[in-house]
Amino acid sequence: MAEVTADTRVAPTWNWFQPGSHRARSLRRKMIISLAIFFGLGCFSTISALYALSRVTDKLKLIELSYELNQKVLETRRHEKNFLLYHNRNELESALDFIDQVRAQVSQLKDTAVLPGPEIKEYLTRLEAYADVLQHLDKGGAAQPSTELKIRVRETGQRFTEYVLARDAAARTEAENDAHRYRRLSLGAMITSLILGGIFAALLVRWVTQPLDYLRRAATRIRKGELSAIPMAPAVQGSLEGVELVNSLNQMLRTLVEKQEALIQSAKLATIGQVTAGLAHEVNNPLNNISLTAEVLLEELPAEEATTREMVGEILAQTERAREVVQNLLVFIRMAKTTDPVPLDLVQIAEDSIGLLRNQLRLSQIRVETDFAAAPVKTLGFPSQIEQVLINLMLNSIQAMQPGGLLSVRVLARPETGLGVVEVGDNGPGISAADQQRIFDPFFTTKSDGTGLGLSVSYSIIEKHDGTISLESASGVGTTFRVTLPLLSETGGGKG
Repeated sequence: MAEVTADTRVAPTWNWFQPGSHRARSLRRKMIISLAIFFGLGCFSTISALYALSRVTDKLKLIELSYELNQKVLETRRHEKNFLLYHNRNELESALDFIDQVRAQVSQLKDTAVLPGPEIKEYLTRLEAYADVLQHLDKGGAAQPSTELKIRVRETGQRFTEYVLARDAAARTEAENDAHRYRRLSLGAMITSLILGGIFAALLVRWVTQPLDYLRRAATRIRKGELSAIPMAPAVQGSLEGVELVNSLNQMLRTLVEKQEALIQSAKLATIGQVTAGLAHEVNNPLNNISLTAEVLLEELPAEEATTREMVGEILAQTERAREVVQNLLVFIRMAKTTDPVPLDLVQIAEDSIGLLRNQLRLSQIRVETDFAAAPVKTLGFPSQIEQVLINLMLNSIQAMQPGGLLSVRVLARPETGLGVVEVGDNGPGISAADQQRIFDPFFTTKSDGTGLGLSVSYSIIEKHDGTISLESASGVGTTFRVTLPLLSETGGGKG
C-alpha cells in the first residue's frame, strides 16, 4: 500500500478551452456564462430575423405605395387623353382631382421612412411639372387647346408616367434584392448561432464530464484498496470544484492511511502489552526473591560491617525501584485494555506518568517540580490515552532541555469553569512563533529523528475527550503545554 504523506493540494488554475492553462473557474460559473452565451446567440438570431422582417415589410409597403401611385397616375393620364380627344371639361377636372390625390399622398410620405427624401423631392418636382401643364389646359376654358399645348401635355405626361413606372420597377427589383439579402442575413445569423452554440455545448460537456470521469476512475482505484494520493491532473485543474474535490479526497486518503497506521500501531502495542505483562510477572518473582534475600542478609549482618550493610541496602533500593517500574507497566497495560470511558483522576494519571518516566528523567538529569491539587481532579475518559498524552508532552519537554533542566507538572481544578487543567512546562529554548502555528499538524516536527505524529495524535485524543490543548512559549524562557478537560459533575453522572 502506498503511503500518502505529500501534500498534493494545489492552487486552482484557470481554463476556458484547455484545462490547467491559467486559473481555475468554477463549473457553476462556466455553466452560467455558457448559458448566457446561448441566450445571447438566441437573441442575436431573433433580432437579426426581426430586423430582416422589418426591412422586407418596409419594401412591401414601398411596392404597395408605388402600385397605388401608379394607378392614380394612369387614371390621370386616361382622363387627360379623354379630354384631349373629346374636350369634356369633366375629364380634365377628374385628372386634376387625381393629381391632387397623388400630391397629397406623396406629401404624407415626408414624415415616413418608406421613401428617401431626395426621391420624394424628385417625385414632387415631376408631378408639379405635369400638374402645371394640366393647369394651362384648365385656364383655356372652352377654347380648343393649341397643338403646341397638346404636344407639351402629352410629352410631360409621358415623361412623368415613364418615371413612375421606372420607379415602380426599381422599387420591386430593390425589394426582391433586399428580401434575398435579408434572408441570407437571417440564415447566416442562425447558422452562426447554431455553430457557436454547438461549440460551447461541446466545451460545457467536456468541462463537466472530464473531471467527473477522472474522479470516477480515482474512486474506483480507491475502492480497490489503492490509497496513494490522487495526482492533480489537467482534467481537474481547470475546474475549481475538481481541484477542491481532489484536495478533499487526498486529505481523506491521508487520514485513512494515518488511521490505518494507528490501528497497526495499536495492534503492535497490544501485542507488546501482552508480552510485557507476561514479562513483568516473570521479572516480578525474581525481584521478590532478591528483595527477601537481601532483607534476610541485612538482618543477619552485624552492625560493625557498615560497608556490607550499605551495599545490601542499595540492592534493596534498586530492587524496589525495579519493582515500581514493573508495577507502573502493569497499571499502564490494564488501563490500555479499557474500552469504555471511565472516571479518572488527573492527579493520579500525572503521578503514574512521571513514575513511568522516572528512569528517563534520571538519565537525562532533569529535575521534576510538581504542583498537584490536594483533592482528586476527576474527569471522564480513557486513562491509557490521557496518560499517553501526558507522557508525550513530558518526553518532548525532557528532550528539549539540557542536563540540569527543570520539568514542571501542575494539576488543578477550576470549578468555576468546570474544567480540570494539566500543565507541563520546561525551561528549554522555547518554540518559534512560526513553528507554534504548525506544532499540531500531522508530520510536522523540528527533531531530526521525530515522526511528527506525537502532538497531532495528542491533539486528536484531547479533542475526542471534549477538551483542548494549547501552548505558551517564549524564546530562551521555555514552553508550557496546557491540557483542559471537562470535570465530572458532583453527582458523578457525567461531565460538568
